[in-house]
Amino acid sequence: MIHATIIERGNGMPDVGALVPGDDGNLYRIETSTGHIQTGGPGEGYRMSVTVSQADWDDTESDDDIYPCSCIL
Repeated sequence: MIHATIIERGNGMPDVGALVPGDDGNLYRIETSTGHIQTGGPGEGYRMSVTVSQADWDDTESDDDIYPCSCIL
């Protein structure tokens, strides 16, 4: 498991099991979440600590399968 931070893009936070794009160009599946959402300054997206595991781009059928957020490793 890899510890990461999810930053939302105005559409809320993904759930456990969601596929998210990593900041390294790889795809990840959220395995666990703290459930605690942290707020930043004005204009910053909310953040949440998660653990992820690497997924395969072949696990997706379309871009709709990938949750629109940032996964910072």
